[in-house]
Amino acid sequence: MDKVGKRVASGVKPRRKALKATTLLAIALSVVFCFLVIIIGFWFDYSWEIPVGSVRVVSERTRDILADTQGRISITCFMDRRDPMARSVARLLRGLSSASRAVAGAEIDLVYVDPRWDVFRAAQLVARGVPENSLEFAYQRRKVVVALADMIVGDSSGSGGGNQGSVFRGERICASAISRLALPHRQLKIGWLQGHSEARFDDYDAFRGFSDIAHDLKRDGFVVEGLTLAGLREIPAEISVLVIAGARREMLASEIQLISGYLERGGCLLYLAANGVVTGCEPLLKSWGIEVTPYTAVSSQTLTGRDIVISSFSDHEITRKLNNASVVLGLTTCLMVDDLIGRDESVDLTRSLKLAESDANAWGELHPDSYPRRYDPLTELAGPVVVAAAAERGGLVSRDVAYKPTRICVIGDVDFVMNRALSGRANANRDFFMNAMGWLAGVSMGSSSSVGGDAMLTTGFTRSEWIFSMVCSVLLVPLGVLVLFGIVCVRKTSKEK
Repeated sequence: MDKVGKRVASGVKPRRKALKATTLLAIALSVVFCFLVIIIGFWFDYSWEIPVGSVRVVSERTRDILADTQGRISITCFMDRRDPMARSVARLLRGLSSASRAVAGAEIDLVYVDPRWDVFRAAQLVARGVPENSLEFAYQRRKVVVALADMIVGDSSGSGGGNQGSVFRGERICASAISRLALPHRQLKIGWLQGHSEARFDDYDAFRGFSDIAHDLKRDGFVVEGLTLAGLREIPAEISVLVIAGARREMLASEIQLISGYLERGGCLLYLAANGVVTGCEPLLKSWGIEVTPYTAVSSQTLTGRDIVISSFSDHEITRKLNNASVVLGLTTCLMVDDLIGRDESVDLTRSLKLAESDANAWGELHPDSYPRRYDPLTELAGPVVVAAAAERGGLVSRDVAYKPTRICVIGDVDFVMNRALSGRANANRDFFMNAMGWLAGVSMGSSSSVGGDAMLTTGFTRSEWIFSMVCSVLLVPLGVLVLFGIVCVRKTSKEK
């Protein structure tokens, strides 16, 4: 028995050594395999995206734009793949291409040009005026170039990397570019009225300026120009939208006549009311079904006591896609709306409707500077009060005949789109204004949501962080497994002894 036991013991030891050797070899091969997989994935810039919840690839409005566009659209992404925005932009473009196929829209060809590796094509793009870090949209013989820096809101650096305060709005920018390509070519010119102490679009003041919203308008294809009515016989027909942004001096009767004639010829007007100011446009607006009242909207739904938070919107193209967001207005003038005003029935009736209202507990205050504020049912306006309204004439027949509809949008506040208000990205002020401009001009402004930002769960690592994560994955994790295996083996051997 002793001889048999010695033979068994002598046979167990080699098997244990062989098991340890094969285990160490398997661990070493696993380390090599992991290292090769990570290197290949990093070299080809492959990413594994995990869908989070039930997030739609693109918004409904973007899908509508893609469905209305036919033919072939080429999108050239001219950027360095190491750029922090590269992953978000690539994901956005893939989402647009997939959505376009799903709605039987335009066939989208995606081309990626990295200036590090494709020097020849990069030189071709630069030669035809396409800067680095931009997207070129080409449809038939028309082209639109979008800078990637314009897809970031709130990032002063323009790079989009690492700024937690920035918001990626790539989907809206791309949808707007596709919409501009699909529509018949026409210049969208905005006449920004001047001469009555209005807010200026070229004011870059960080608090009271309007340069940020003017930049958004230019980015979406609008041409913004100052317009002075003095000396004009009529407002030029090429003005797509006339903007009166908080005029603080009364206009001349001749100027009101020019605006009235412009509207009768199918013009479009955006009127932002300055609180407590009479401009002379009030009778004109009332004739189109929107009355500007002397009351100021007051509500307990406020952030500072002098503003009002609006979250009740009607079903209209301007407000339909705000996704239950809130608009924050300052000292807001209350409006009254006449739902239907008879006009020339040969071209349709003038239809006026409420766009946004306050909560039911709000009211129209006659003396907003007197505190404490108390509602007087005999002299003041009961809530909910209207703070934004729209009017349209000829909107139904314009779809079937060559008739340009007249469109008017009146908002009871002007400061909600100043630079300081737009820096607070928790509200939908920017989207509300841009949707109104798009409706007035007859173009779709895309969506404020973003495929690249919120639809997927990704790491968002920089290059140095990727290298660190690779080192941890290849060395530290297998090393930890090996140490654990060694501890188990030592304990098991000590117990057998």
